[in-house]
Amino acid sequence: MEGNTNLVLTFFSWWYGEAFAKLFVFLERFVIYLADFFSVKGSLKTLLAPWKRDQENTDNLSIQEKFQVTVLNLTSRLVGAIVKLLTIGLFLVVAGFTIIIETTILICWLGWPALVGFLIYFGIRTILGI
Repeated sequence: MEGNTNLVLTFFSWWYGEAFAKLFVFLERFVIYLADFFSVKGSLKTLLAPWKRDQENTDNLSIQEKFQVTVLNLTSRLVGAIVKLLTIGLFLVVAGFTIIIETTILICWLGWPALVGFLIYFGIRTILGI
């Protein structure tokens, strides 16, 4: 009987120790992957940069043409900022749902052995008619 007790303790030690830590690291890395997938770092660094680097030079232009080019350059920056902010916003929504799902997975992980034990107990009790 001592071998079975040692096996059960080893399982619970692994389940709530090493396996839980590996699951947590995996879920953490998934959120980091999402940040990389949505290019959050790059979007924040270039938030006010022109969209697709679409910027015209104002050298050797008349005042009216310089004004038009400046308006186009500002419009390009505005479009870039809007697209990047929408991308970051979408990342935040996806990351929020991901964190909710990951929290649910962690809670289920912690309760799974108790659920299995209860189902075994309930099944034996039903079979024996107790």
